[in-house]
Amino acid sequence: MSKFSKLLIASVLLVGALFLPAQQLVDGIAAIVGENIILYSEMNQYAFEIAQQNGIDVYNNPEAFNTIQQDALRDLVNSKIIILQAEADSVEINERNVEMTTDQQVQQYIEMAGSEEMLEMYFDTPLKKIREMLYERVKSSMISQQLQSEKFSKIKISRPEVIDFFNTNKDSLPDLPERIDVDHILITEKPSPGSKQNTLKMINKVRDEIIAGTLSFEDAAFEYSQDPGSAEDGGDLGFVPKGTFVNEFEKAAFALMPGEISEPIETQFGYHIIQMIEIRGELIHARHILFSIQTTESDNQYVINILSTLRDSILESGDFEYFARKYSEDPDVKMNGGHLGEFAIETLQIPEFGEVSETLEENEISEPFISPYGFHILRLNKHIGAEKISLKKHYPILENMSLNQKQSAFWENWMESLYGKYYVEIKF
Repeated sequence: MSKFSKLLIASVLLVGALFLPAQQLVDGIAAIVGENIILYSEMNQYAFEIAQQNGIDVYNNPEAFNTIQQDALRDLVNSKIIILQAEADSVEINERNVEMTTDQQVQQYIEMAGSEEMLEMYFDTPLKKIREMLYERVKSSMISQQLQSEKFSKIKISRPEVIDFFNTNKDSLPDLPERIDVDHILITEKPSPGSKQNTLKMINKVRDEIIAGTLSFEDAAFEYSQDPGSAEDGGDLGFVPKGTFVNEFEKAAFALMPGEISEPIETQFGYHIIQMIEIRGELIHARHILFSIQTTESDNQYVINILSTLRDSILESGDFEYFARKYSEDPDVKMNGGHLGEFAIETLQIPEFGEVSETLEENEISEPFISPYGFHILRLNKHIGAEKISLKKHYPILENMSLNQKQSAFWENWMESLYGKYYVEIKF
């Protein structure tokens, strides 16, 4: 199943804080893991986020919140254990990715609160501490994903296991709900050539001032750069090894001599100018300034026009798969001719897909529409009514269900074994 397909049926963890009045955040030690402590404030913050995501009113349902607190504490303890085990196994992740993701989540918190000061007041915690707690959770999540990817890749499921799973659980397996089978072509939001040209002019103007000596690189980065992780440090990225940055950026950076400033470099994030500070073998120390390319309504119409042209070509040729392979920006289904598979309408995590599919007849192609992931055209292959699950007809679904159960059991057993390896004391 593709990553994009999973987005349609998997719950998406959105960072959103349900802010608790400061006086209710009673601090103290909730748990000890190795030499690390987990505070009550950390547990409560996470618990309220979980409650919000599940639509639970914690003020009117204290018993439910108590259960959520225990779940949150278990997750935090697991996170600490995973980080300890990753250190023991020398598991490495890209720290820059952790920093950037943490910065994005902190910014979302600030936007929801209204300001940094309001965020600190709501949590009765300095912004630095809030960021530290988020950083640990982001890092643990990335390590968990990496470990699961490595360990789950070795777990296979056999036909006898699938049959046994079905026979054991057939009386409790839910009926398959109403479903749709769809193809799509995705083109992400992107600036028009005109918007890109305007951004390029702006970053070239800043570069010209730096080259002329009327503006220092550090001051320019602080004032203009749209990279929140480095702007306040004058664009300083620190010492990093080869393989840290996206290809276009890295190729340009490693081509520079100390003190040299690059021409504008385009990446998926926008336009950059880079200044090399120091080179130590495979390590570089550089600064950069980022100008993001902002999209406008006219840019969106530019993308819609592209998809409308593709739709007309498909209607004329009848070859959806050819155009999906050639133009779709969903790489995981690009080679499948845009085929996403079957999805239960009631569990679609992109509601726009369900809404659009309801307007289509089988084999009909939609007009372009927008979702949080970009712009699409959708082809409805078939509409499938609710039905009971059977081994003969729904083997792939049962295979995936039994594999997920096997993977979950493996992960739980592995985590349980780590509890015996590290010191854990629960005080809550």
